[in-house]
Amino acid sequence: MSDTLRLLLALLELGPRLRDLLGDKWPPYGEELLELASRASRGEDPDKLRQALDLLVVRLLAEPPAIELVERVMADMAAPAAARETVTRRGRVTPTVPDIVQPSTDEATGVVTIPVFYGTDRARGDDTPANYFRGERGALSFGVAEVSVPTRGRDLGELTSPSWWRLEFSANPEKHVILKSVGALGRDVFVTSLKDSLAAADVHDALIFVHGYNVTFVDAARRAAQLAVDLKFAGRTLLYSWASAADTKKYTVDESTIDWSRDHFEAFLQLALGEIGAGKVHIIAHSMGNRAVINTLERVTSWQLPAVAAKLGQIIFAAPDIDRDRFIQLAAKFKGCAARVTLYASSRDVALLASKFVHGYPRAGEAGDALTIVDGVDTIDASLVDTSLVGLHHSYFGEKRSILNDMFNLIAQQLAPDQRFDLQAAGDALRKYWSYRA
Repeated sequence: MSDTLRLLLALLELGPRLRDLLGDKWPPYGEELLELASRASRGEDPDKLRQALDLLVVRLLAEPPAIELVERVMADMAAPAAARETVTRRGRVTPTVPDIVQPSTDEATGVVTIPVFYGTDRARGDDTPANYFRGERGALSFGVAEVSVPTRGRDLGELTSPSWWRLEFSANPEKHVILKSVGALGRDVFVTSLKDSLAAADVHDALIFVHGYNVTFVDAARRAAQLAVDLKFAGRTLLYSWASAADTKKYTVDESTIDWSRDHFEAFLQLALGEIGAGKVHIIAHSMGNRAVINTLERVTSWQLPAVAAKLGQIIFAAPDIDRDRFIQLAAKFKGCAARVTLYASSRDVALLASKFVHGYPRAGEAGDALTIVDGVDTIDASLVDTSLVGLHHSYFGEKRSILNDMFNLIAQQLAPDQRFDLQAAGDALRKYWSYRA
């Protein structure tokens, strides 16, 4: 019997004890063990099975209640290569942390590799980056995604992918933004890895990106890394990826899921503020993802965070797909919780106009007569940033040079609207907002 099969059988045998030790954290591990058993019974390639089992063991070794039990099993057999252990000065055995925790640049090609530290409540898929997470709901989990972003031959804001009409049939790191790998980490290892990475950063701030409706984990990670590069963000990039179905026909499914996801995002934000050693935590939320953020901020004043916790820096609501009146209600509750709150809106956002058609009421990301202006929020009408015949794309926040430059001035320079050259005051004394210069 192979070592892989012996270890798999041993872990299956220990299932009930591990379930008692891990409690609510056990279900995804149990499901993965059963999946591995099924794959083994089908005679799957032993190397692929071994790699998948190795990753599972690494994650179990990151769960403190399970460490002793799993170590005891592994002491009776050769430890899987991917789960080799390192011993600390205290003698505590811990799993090896992945290497992708620091950004790097290939000077020859100009390709930047960004570690995106993620939290997600998506269900697990297979072990390939493209299918690592699915569009169904799962348990809250953590890890690091490795994304490469070209800096030459790519316009600011472009989220480039292979295009068949350009005769591009495979991803090229010198041309395309690519999700290279995804690695799961237990919560404690995740915090330690992120804390160490942030301590080595030029700026000890964190930037959390929360994506919107109809977005896969792959595209969410790619967008987070692209924003980090184009905003020249010198801290560390985080992603909260809720379980969007990534299907245009499942808008109402995503609506239900983003509400379900709020507690998970709240836990992720509390972790970022209180446990990773950040100075400030900034948030960029897009479209439907704004709902998790704004509903969480409603409760932020009630949190019991450590005295050394980070402060909320810049909060950016980009094209928020949330009821305009609800946004105004909640804005009064989270006023003053961050250094600055900014809302980007547009009268030419087709996705939000469609959302208003469905709901019957204006969305907070609309401009024109429905423009949302509320005390404590800097509202920016971005309708003029695109004069093309096609109109303004729903993802304009991450694609337009003028808005990326504006977000850079917000996050890196901490400039108020009246200090940012591209903006001009609009409205009147009672309804003051900002727009881009024509």
